[in-house]
Amino acid sequence: MSKELIEKKYLKEILEILKKNNLDLYELNWIFEHESNVLQILVENSNSNSKFVNFDNLVAGNEAISTLLDDEIDLKDPYILEVSSAGAERQVKQKEVLIKNIDNYFHIKSNLSFENINEFDATLEQYDKEKDEFVFSFFIKGRPKKVKLRYEDINFIRFAIKF
Repeated sequence: MSKELIEKKYLKEILEILKKNNLDLYELNWIFEHESNVLQILVENSNSNSKFVNFDNLVAGNEAISTLLDDEIDLKDPYILEVSSAGAERQVKQKEVLIKNIDNYFHIKSNLSFENINEFDATLEQYDKEKDEFVFSFFIKGRPKKVKLRYEDINFIRFAIKF
């Protein structure tokens, strides 16, 4: 079995199962870990207002996907199925995810520098659709700052936990 086989033959059904359990696919991986093949399905909550994934939804999704794959004859090699949360500090891989997460806190590495700083933690305050810019607020040496960034100006971004 391989990631390509799973994506080609089973992805549609996996996505339907996740949707029924209020989950969205974040990433699908086929990895070799602890001397075992692992089909890793990382998910996030379908409701963008909630950052947390419900454990019961994970269990139900895991059981349904396991049943789907266990009945298929193409999957001859043993593997471990892992359906789990992508994590609280998961990387943002799509612009649309940012647009849906106004008022959330992020860790950003920018291609642009602000007062010689291009890596910072900030709150996403708004998205200006006309200018295609995100407005982030953060502090430099205790002084509040706002910065406007286009998605292309961001080298790396992930959710962050504010302490």
